[in-house]
Amino acid sequence: MNTTDIIKVNDLTFGYKRKQAVLEHITFAVPKGQSLAILGYNGVGKTTLFDLIVGLRRPWSGYAAINKAFVPSMRDVFQMTEQGGLIDTMTVRENFKFRKMLFKPKDDDKTFFEALEKNPLVRAFELNDQLDKKVSDLSSGLRKRVGIVAGMMFDPHVIMLDEPTNAIDPLTRDLLIEYMGRLRADNRTILTITHDLHYCWNVSDRIIVLDHKHIALDAMLSDFNSFDEFSKAAMLGKEHEHVGFGL
Repeated sequence: MNTTDIIKVNDLTFGYKRKQAVLEHITFAVPKGQSLAILGYNGVGKTTLFDLIVGLRRPWSGYAAINKAFVPSMRDVFQMTEQGGLIDTMTVRENFKFRKMLFKPKDDDKTFFEALEKNPLVRAFELNDQLDKKVSDLSSGLRKRVGIVAGMMFDPHVIMLDEPTNAIDPLTRDLLIEYMGRLRADNRTILTITHDLHYCWNVSDRIIVLDHKHIALDAMLSDFNSFDEFSKAAMLGKEHEHVGFGL
């Protein structure tokens, strides 16, 4: 692994059924400070690749690794999935407390909780009035905000997001894009699995497009002169065909 690479995927192949690979010979690296978005149509294997990188699945061959020189523990990796890593039966405040017990157990609890309402992330994502509500009672947008704040509160080295803009309201989406844009400017390492081209255009330095088990495109956003040019490339030049729907 290159000394500046945070994530390395090398000749990775994986499938759920014998002799039916979902991904074949996938190779790429994410250097420190880069924001990479992985794109592709539904079912192409984006979330599967995410799971392989974080160790939830084992590849048939090849490997995916996170550089321990920069990331000594998986606690230093924020993984945002559809569930957000939250416990539904707990309040938002209790989820933050539980996360603190895992990540910063030696810090002063009293000071942490006295400052919670004033925490910059809590305020930025407008969660002050949600702290004592159960996560199960939150809308999908608010739940997503809580997941972001819970994951980022303790300053992880690597940020990994799986479809972060799915099923959220426009305000939460705008907050997420603005926040990730600031983290990108702060030289954080970000890997996002997404289909949201506008998110990519605003947040990413680089895109990888998966298609038919392989990497079909690996390009820097700076290679494109406009959003339209980027969109066409990200969709691999596939045009939407007119259909009548039988109506």
